[in-house]
Amino acid sequence: MPTLARCCLLTLFCLTFPGGRLWAQSPLRPGDLLANPNAIFGRSVEVEIVEPLEGPRSAAALAAAEYGQIRVWIPDGIGVDFSLVPASFRMEDPQRYRRKFDRVIAGPVRARGELLSDAELSKGLGRPVYVFRVASLEPLPPGPAVTVSSLAELQARSAELDRRRIVYEGIYRSGFEVSALDGVLWLAMASDTEILGTKPSWEEGRKPQRMRVTGTLFSKPGARYGHLGGYPMQIQASKVEYLGEAGAPR
Repeated sequence: MPTLARCCLLTLFCLTFPGGRLWAQSPLRPGDLLANPNAIFGRSVEVEIVEPLEGPRSAAALAAAEYGQIRVWIPDGIGVDFSLVPASFRMEDPQRYRRKFDRVIAGPVRARGELLSDAELSKGLGRPVYVFRVASLEPLPPGPAVTVSSLAELQARSAELDRRRIVYEGIYRSGFEVSALDGVLWLAMASDTEILGTKPSWEEGRKPQRMRVTGTLFSKPGARYGHLGGYPMQIQASKVEYLGEAGAPR
C-alpha cells in the first residue's frame, strides 16, 4: 500500500470514535464516554453535560459536605454511576472522594478532563463506577427553548430534540409510580424547579391536569426512561405551569 494511503487510513482510524462519532467532533456527551469507555481512557476529552447534577448548591453546603464528587444523573444510564471529580482526585488515594471542587458546580457545563474507572468501588457496589477528573470547566449557555406544539410533533422530532430545551403543553397524569405527560413523556422535577399556577391538592392531582413544561428533553432513539424504563422520552423540568384540570374551561 502506498505510504500516503497508509497515512490516510491511520489518521482516519485514530480520529474515528466507536459508534460513528469523530474525536475531532468534540465535545462529547456523557453517553459517548460510557458507551465505550475503553476507547476514552488515557485521553483528554471535552464533554458537554446537560444532564441533572447532584451536589452542593451553595458555598455553605459545599463547605459542610463530607464528599466532593458531583453525581451526573444520566436518564437512560441505568446501572452506571458517573460523577465529576476535581483535579486533585487520585485513584490510589483512600480519601479520594473527600476531595472537593473549589466552587459550587451548577449545570449545564462544558468540562475537559479524563475518564477513569473505579474498579474497587465498582466491585463493592456491583455496578460500573466511572468518574470524570475535571481539568477545566465552564458554564454551558442553555440556549433558547424550542416550542413543541403537539404530541405528533414531539414524536416526529424526538431524535432531533434529544438533550435540547423545549416547551411542551400536554395532559399530565400522576399517581403511584406514574408521572407523565400524554402517556409517553416522563416528567422529572428537581427541588429548584420553578412552579407556576395553582398546584392541585393530592385528591385533585389524581385527575388529569393540563400542564406546560419547560425543560431539557431526553429522547435518544431506542432509549427508555422513567419508572422501569416504561417511557420513550423524559423531560427534566426547569419550569412547570399548572393550567387546571383537563377538560375544564380555560
